Amino acid sequence: MEAMRAFLVILLVAVSVHAQSLADAARKERERRAHLKPAPVIQAEGAPSPAGAKAEEGKKPEEPPKTPVDPVKEYNDLLQKLRARVMVLQDDEAATQLQINDLTNQINAPVVDQATKDQTLALLGDARQKLAAVRLELDQTRKTLDTMQLQGPPKK
Repeated sequence: MEAMRAFLVILLVAVSVHAQSLADAARKERERRAHLKPAPVIQAEGAPSPAGAKAEEGKKPEEPPKTPVDPVKEYNDLLQKLRARVMVLQDDEAATQLQINDLTNQINAPVVDQATKDQTLALLGDARQKLAAVRLELDQTRKTLDTMQLQGPPKK
């Protein structure tokens, strides 16, 4: 029976470590995709000739015309940012919960000395505080997102 219990503890720790690495990998992949720049587009038909480029070198660079800010585009951009933030916070919540599970398993392990147990309890308290903060921010971000979606885009 004791061997079975030890096996289950090892299995739970292995599963929590594996799941935590998946959450971290997903979060890193989202961050990587968010920072990707679009590939440059090469246009052959409307490209200026080298002679035309030399003639324009002497001119002052003109400021691009200021386009009016599109409130619907700003609304959609903000919604997208809020959705991305919700996903990041959900990943943080899952990773922190897995960390709490792992620390709890370490505390409840059959062979643990008191110093390690005390240190793990301190880490567990920190992880619980972080989880509470992440859940609070996640809740506020979701409420903001829901409110914006209920109001809909601004009228032109």
